[in-house]
Amino acid sequence: SEHGPCYRCLYPEPPPPGMVPSCAEGGVLGVLCASVGSIQVTEAIKLLAGIGDPLVGRLMIYDALEMQYRQVKV
Repeated sequence: SEHGPCYRCLYPEPPPPGMVPSCAEGGVLGVLCASVGSIQVTEAIKLLAGIGDPLVGRLMIYDALEMQYRQVKV
């Protein structure tokens, strides 16, 4: 991609229907939506303002149970 990898770079083929549960079926810890959303907004601001070191080409993985972040190159 022109600006970095995309979701399809990680997962070229979607899973078969019924293979992955929906959020309603699997459940979502509500506070995680706010945490991840906050990180996404921060990344968008960094890109738009041209400041900081955006996560282009890297994937941030958040383990809420261990309260740890890690990054991997994509």
